[in-house]
Amino acid sequence: MRAGSILVCIILIFSCARKYSITGTFSNGVPADMQQWVLDSSYHLYIREVFLDTTDPGDKAVMPGIARYAAGSKLIEIEYLLFSEQQNRAVYISTIPDKYQVYYAKKIKYLPREYLNAYDFSTFHFGKKTTGRNEIVFNNTATHHSDTWKYEIANDTVLHVYEVVERLNDDATNVYLVDEALNREASFIRTDSFQIVFRDMVKEYREENKKRGRPPFKRFSTDRTIYYRKEGNKNKYTVYFRFDKTLPPRYKDSTISFGNSRLVNDPF
Repeated sequence: MRAGSILVCIILIFSCARKYSITGTFSNGVPADMQQWVLDSSYHLYIREVFLDTTDPGDKAVMPGIARYAAGSKLIEIEYLLFSEQQNRAVYISTIPDKYQVYYAKKIKYLPREYLNAYDFSTFHFGKKTTGRNEIVFNNTATHHSDTWKYEIANDTVLHVYEVVERLNDDATNVYLVDEALNREASFIRTDSFQIVFRDMVKEYREENKKRGRPPFKRFSTDRTIYYRKEGNKNKYTVYFRFDKTLPPRYKDSTISFGNSRLVNDPF
């Protein structure tokens, strides 16, 4: 995984096909082989929102605060970083890029920043903070490749990644100064609280709210926990999220899963 593919938006390449599966894995309780990663109170959510400035078609920018509502700008991608400096752990979650530059612009009207919509999750990058350093290392034990994000936090609210170091077998192969490589800052805005939710912006709007035209219903996570387990005897994993209500279209199960192809490296 190259640094560019982690931090650079891959706009106009992928469609908005969803990547999850609805499953009844937890219908009889938590399976004995299921591992849990609890997002306790030490975790903060940092969000990177990428906008397309329609007044300059070539300009993409991260806009903090209310600037995201500025005229002439379109939200085209959202990225999540769940990070605990106390636990020395992080997970970076990318979402489906907005091929047509309209989806996130509509979604943002309904979901405030503190909600992570699992409906849009694409890939998962599990990382660990280096003790005593402002570094997050995303290590892939299978490929012996790692990315190290060097960051600084301004005013306890903005986490800025200023350098990415790629290593193979512990040897540095590439070093990126992010501002130069991306032509814009890789800045994540901190929220004071967060909740993982599920909202199908397409199917729910048609099936549940077509009479009154209200925003689609949200499902809330039953706990702030990321579940994961190995797939058989292979070094492959599936990640799970549980919700408080059944999910469309069949409304039978309340869990979604992401297979190993969605994981860039092994969970903790």
